[in-house]
Amino acid sequence: MSFFAKLEQFCASFIERTFAKTFPSDLEPAQIARKLVSKMEGETRKDDGRLHAPGAYAVHVSPSDYERLAEHQKYLERAWADLLRDLAGRFGVVFEEKPRVVMSARESVPLGAIEIEIAGPAEPSERYSLRTLEGVPPNGVYVLGPTSTIGRSEESQIVLLDPGVSRAHAVIEIGRGQAVVRDLGSTNGTFVNGRRIDRERLRDGDELRLGNTRMRFEAK
Repeated sequence: MSFFAKLEQFCASFIERTFAKTFPSDLEPAQIARKLVSKMEGETRKDDGRLHAPGAYAVHVSPSDYERLAEHQKYLERAWADLLRDLAGRFGVVFEEKPRVVMSARESVPLGAIEIEIAGPAEPSERYSLRTLEGVPPNGVYVLGPTSTIGRSEESQIVLLDPGVSRAHAVIEIGRGQAVVRDLGSTNGTFVNGRRIDRERLRDGDELRLGNTRMRFEAK
């Protein structure tokens, strides 16, 4: 069986399982996932005995469809990129850059239609920050430096008045265009998107939980 036949066979069940039941609508995210896979397939080329494909894709939908899907945009963009990455890993495709999907509205796209293009290089983020979603102090926005410690201690760069937070709870380190959070042996642990971690690279929109405090990582 050829690479593309295997890919198509695998995608049919994987996409349905990932998207279709979660987002039933006129324009299902599963449809966009299929189009992304098809675009990746069409752009995959064999070079030096290996399969190569672009890693960045721009998804354009109508303004009405975008308005309906925008609430879940960060989740969907990440899920679509993860799908492409998983497929690449299974079938030996090498991406030209880290898989990335960006959805936007385009006036010329009819309702229910989808246009997908190869995206240009990502613009470097000028600022990383943490925004308090739940906790004390409320509604806080903390601009992150190269090393930002988080804890109950007044010596921390980000002080959280939460008894569930350790004095030295976690640290976020920024370098080479990425941000990484590390747990510092805290009593109650550090969680990213509901999963307890020791060390995790952060992406725009990721949710951190430290004790009873919820924070969102933002790259702008």
